[in-house]
Amino acid sequence: ALVVDYLARHGYTRTVAAFVRESTVRELDPDGDDVGIAQDVPPDELARIEQSNQIYRHIQSGRLDAATRLLQSHFPAVLAGPRPDRPPPHTPRRISDAIPYACATSTDPAHLSLNLRVQAFIEACRTRPLHDTDDPPPSTDQIALLTMAQKLLAHAQILPNESDRRLFTAELKNVGALLAYKVPEDSTMRKYLAQERRDAVADQIHRAIFESSGVCSISSLELLVRYTESVWYFANKMGVKPRPGALLPPTQQKEPETVPIFHLGLFLDLK
Repeated sequence: ALVVDYLARHGYTRTVAAFVRESTVRELDPDGDDVGIAQDVPPDELARIEQSNQIYRHIQSGRLDAATRLLQSHFPAVLAGPRPDRPPPHTPRRISDAIPYACATSTDPAHLSLNLRVQAFIEACRTRPLHDTDDPPPSTDQIALLTMAQKLLAHAQILPNESDRRLFTAELKNVGALLAYKVPEDSTMRKYLAQERRDAVADQIHRAIFESSGVCSISSLELLVRYTESVWYFANKMGVKPRPGALLPPTQQKEPETVPIFHLGLFLDLK
């Protein structure tokens, strides 16, 4: 289940389907009759993951309008809220139900909507494709770009939190500087046109899609690894002594005075 959850959470839906086929578990009724195959991931959840992947790919390719339309169609709560605090009653219990996790990026619908708008403005400022496989950038005149920038600033000014308003206003001033260059890709502001910027927005939206369904935004496997690393890290820093015969994380020290920190690399190297 951990492997399937990890693959599904990272968008490998075809691999999940193949994995389920190759490791099927037949379900039997009380009389011993075969009643079908137990599925680790329900088909509707796989469909949602595939829809999320499509949105991710659109953002990565600079197609913000297409991504926004799919979000509004399939995951309206991402941009509109509200969010459920926990999974619905019919949802099976997950590891994330027992281990609290705070998403690393904001899932506030207002922030997400504004970030998508900012990225759409950046894409409109391009004068050439970022990659050979990208669609040609739209031919947007300066007046239209100025109008877009003014609307972005207006959206930032209505954010309810003052610190958010300051943060987004400062960001918009930097992004708006793209208008000062005829070819912004060759300017000192070209970092805003880099693929890393697209990826960051795509990752944020991808996480928010899971959070909007009341599901942890990272896989159970990743959550367990982070939890394990944290527990052993703080135990080490607090000087906890290892008990005789206790099972400890792998370490290069023969007889550590305190419990060692858990290193995933060392753990995976065990044979």
